[in-house]
Amino acid sequence: MNSGNGKIQFATKTLVDQVEERIINYIRDSKLKPGDTLPNETQLSQDMGISRNVTREAMSRLRMLGLIQSRTKRGITIVEPPLFVGLEKVTNPYLFSEETIMSIIEMRIALEVGITDFIFDKITDQDINELDKIVNQGSIYDDNNWPVDLEKAFHMRIYQIAGNPFISQFQKIVHIIFEYAKNNYDSHIKPINKKLKAEGKLITHLDLFNTLKEKDRKKYVAAIKGHLYLYRDLNKKSK
Repeated sequence: MNSGNGKIQFATKTLVDQVEERIINYIRDSKLKPGDTLPNETQLSQDMGISRNVTREAMSRLRMLGLIQSRTKRGITIVEPPLFVGLEKVTNPYLFSEETIMSIIEMRIALEVGITDFIFDKITDQDINELDKIVNQGSIYDDNNWPVDLEKAFHMRIYQIAGNPFISQFQKIVHIIFEYAKNNYDSHIKPINKKLKAEGKLITHLDLFNTLKEKDRKKYVAAIKGHLYLYRDLNKKSK
């Protein structure tokens, strides 16, 4: 706390926060890579002039982030941190505002359209066969009213075809939000589907699959946009 200017100001960073930041900066400035080692906690404490307990807590945080690990005979080793793991653990739609949920939905729509070229550059006959099995399972359901697990399986298979692990990991987080939207905005979604069907604009998973099977990129882009139209419409209704 600092009151030198007549106003009470509270420090926003604890000593552990500062030490954690200093260690991260040390790793970055030293250009350390996965497999490289850090000084032990005792040495770090001495170098920074702080207690070992503070250093230990800061190092514990870095282990939880997946940035370091302790190895027998090798000491503290730098590792490649897993992307999105921490975010996936704390993603809870019930803690997010409606505005945040809708922003994440918009992000998914942009991503699904954006990976089209990756999909068509890499899709194989085996991929088509696996998607066909999922579509056949969904054939007993009307319109776009697939169970969440089946819908997730279909779209996750498409992300896997794109071949980018970053996209697949991120979609695990996004799908948590979409499951929430489907389960909590059903009263809005069903009328939108009904309206689209009456207008001949409803794009089902079968329609998406057929564009993939025909290997028609332009039709797929139009189809995925149409398929996700109800979420765009849902977003408009929330504003």
